[in-house]
Amino acid sequence: MSLQSLSIGVSGLRSHQTRLDTVSNNIANSSTTAFKRQRAAFSEELGQEILGVGRTAGGSAINPSKVGRGVSVASIDRDFGQGSLNDTGIKTDLALNGDGFFIASPKSGAASDQRRLTRAGNFSFNQNGELVTANGLNVKGWEFDDSGTLDTGELKDVQFDPNAQSSAKVTEDISIGGNLSADLSTNGASPGETTSISTVVYDNQGESKSVTVEFERVQSRDEGDPTDQWEFTIEDGEGNVLDDPGGPPNGSTPNTLEFDADGNVTSVDGTGVNPNSPGTFEANFGWDINDDGAQETLSLAFGDETGGSVTQYSGSTTTTVTSQDGRSSGELAGFQFTPEGALELNYTNGVQDQLFQLAIGNVNNPNGLEQQGDNFFTTTSASGDLQLGQAGRDLQTSVVSGSLESSNVDLAKEFSDLIKAQRSYQASSQIITTADEVLNQTVQLKR
Repeated sequence: MSLQSLSIGVSGLRSHQTRLDTVSNNIANSSTTAFKRQRAAFSEELGQEILGVGRTAGGSAINPSKVGRGVSVASIDRDFGQGSLNDTGIKTDLALNGDGFFIASPKSGAASDQRRLTRAGNFSFNQNGELVTANGLNVKGWEFDDSGTLDTGELKDVQFDPNAQSSAKVTEDISIGGNLSADLSTNGASPGETTSISTVVYDNQGESKSVTVEFERVQSRDEGDPTDQWEFTIEDGEGNVLDDPGGPPNGSTPNTLEFDADGNVTSVDGTGVNPNSPGTFEANFGWDINDDGAQETLSLAFGDETGGSVTQYSGSTTTTVTSQDGRSSGELAGFQFTPEGALELNYTNGVQDQLFQLAIGNVNNPNGLEQQGDNFFTTTSASGDLQLGQAGRDLQTSVVSGSLESSNVDLAKEFSDLIKAQRSYQASSQIITTADEVLNQTVQLKR
């Protein structure tokens, strides 16, 4: 019995030493970025049977009786609960608000195919413009193609060109919105009223030029004809009237804009407006905007299929150019990460270009992940396969730029657990001391 007590005491020392180590590790990592606290769980060792199940001579049942053989560490679990987010103001510091992990892997070599998971988002861009972890692993994501569509196939290294530029784009489409006043002039004669608007456009090299759109009211509705009609012309910065492609030169054929009694556009340049066909709201003009001898087409739109169009209501004339699709060239002005984890580049010409979307990984059993050190984990058969998704779409998770997730260690609780573990260790050592005294008494019996 005493010898058994010795082994029980030793099992207690070993188990509570492990608990002390676990709690100490939690305390030591209380300031480690995105650290997740651990907990040592114990289980009783299989007991030694004293009495088995049976019955007495009188037929009464006998309960099984066993004496325990000590304690062992059943598992060391990790608490993946959310840590608080601390603002750092550094754009490449990223935190996950919700479940999941960032994905990283070495740049090259045999281990490059092994994806590593981390919650620690203290990233930076290296000299090549690659987004890397604190110890140099490449952060992974998906790339947007030239049309802005995300290619969710192969994971790639998130990166950008520090010397990137936004190319110039020639203006091809101009949209006009607002209201042309339906009010008649004070003398009751509506024809001859004019209004004009101007805007800046761009050629292929991004050089700015100006155009002016002038409206003249030529017909007002009356009892016999409820139609209002305006003629419009478009001129370049030198006052030259732009022509319809293939039409008579010098604007000899007027371009018309008609409204019904409700103030809605009914036709543009003689073409009836079809709400299901956005092209019917447009008039096209030819213009050698690049001064290269070739005519480029410039489309002037007065509405679209969504119902946003020029109107003719009573009140002030408020027509204005709502958009034009040209731009000058631009230098890289900065970058940002969206809550969905998209890397956006900002240029001085106002262009925002999405390059990569951070891949967020998750597993069915996070406690089955294998710890690799340096805040990294890898999948195992116990964790389940890695599932990749997009923040805010596939996962109820958002990426917070300029913040880091802190450790979820509660120091007050850890110090309390440290005291408990210390007392339990002392109690186990007392078992060994007592067993030693019992053995000493046994030895003394033969004297």
